[in-house]
Amino acid sequence: MQKRPKYLTIAVDRYKDPLVLNKLLAIFVLTLCLVTSMRSHGTPIEHLNKGQIIVTDQSNLTQKKAGERAFQQVVVKLSGDVAVLENLQVKRAATNFEQYLVASKFIQEGDKLLYQADFNEQKLVDLLRSESLKVWGKRRPLGLFWLAIEDDVSKDKTLVTQSSTSKYIDIIHQATYDRGVELLMPIGDLTDSMNINALDVWGLFSSSIFNKSTRYGTNYVIGARVGVVFDDFSAREKLQLSYFITNGQTIQTNAIVGDSIAALIGEFVNEYATYLANLYSIEASESGQIYSLTLNIANVNTLVKYRTVLEILSSLTVTQTVELSAQSKDVASFTLASNVPLQRLKIILKLEQNLREPEYQRLYPGVVIDYEWRGK
Repeated sequence: MQKRPKYLTIAVDRYKDPLVLNKLLAIFVLTLCLVTSMRSHGTPIEHLNKGQIIVTDQSNLTQKKAGERAFQQVVVKLSGDVAVLENLQVKRAATNFEQYLVASKFIQEGDKLLYQADFNEQKLVDLLRSESLKVWGKRRPLGLFWLAIEDDVSKDKTLVTQSSTSKYIDIIHQATYDRGVELLMPIGDLTDSMNINALDVWGLFSSSIFNKSTRYGTNYVIGARVGVVFDDFSAREKLQLSYFITNGQTIQTNAIVGDSIAALIGEFVNEYATYLANLYSIEASESGQIYSLTLNIANVNTLVKYRTVLEILSSLTVTQTVELSAQSKDVASFTLASNVPLQRLKIILKLEQNLREPEYQRLYPGVVIDYEWRGK
């Protein structure tokens, strides 16, 4: 028989009063929800140097072809730009992918045989920079994806959620993996159904959907619908995916026409990844100059907080070096050698939920607080 976790056993055995027990359970559920919400913010994508290709066998020829495709997949993820594959040096590197390869293996996943390859990320970043191509760091926005699909016959609209058995979930996961972005699907529970329904998404009511998605704490909210339309260009009915992408301040919209829902989802993910990369990736022109910047961060009053903040700043692709230059009470001053100026850096740091620009400047002689640390 499976044992109950110790901390739950103590709570249940100690408090027999149902009212007290219900309060304890409510606190536990609330805490779990808060933790889940906190984890939903943009976090580093750890698989940028990993390629994964579906194959039919384990022959040497198959391994060679899959290795080249995995290399191309990783280069696109690291750059955020599909156009990098047209670069002559990138093409040459793809045919000689072994010089960048760290490890590879075949794995069986259900009925699929996969070739997985790990590449030397720094060598690939150096390749991109040597060719004056874009580089996109690991810390990337997280989006919440509301997708409504209309049945061609009944015209019923249904949402694709975590609780649904839609075959499109796997397609979304694969497409986002290929481009190095993360899209969270709504849970599809009672709270979601009370806030947002399929008709809301079908109507692409961006403001309402964004405001009612705050429980997920994502950087972006996406609404998309897929249905049949008459295509004037081909003079026949085709499928169309219409979407919006918003962070509450800006909005991007578009419509894509295609022959299958799977293909439309893949094309949408490509457009979404390109949209984000244009905002957050580093241009070659930006990487040629070094800026000396200082960030004053309040509430850094323990060694754990200091180490966490230092790790975040060090992990940014735009950071060359970073060090603690001063500490006054709970305000830590970090000096960075950065490839981008301060305002560009702050755009990137908006993806870190625990670094928040102060709502008002507190009285602190001689120091302007750039951020307040909200984490542990």
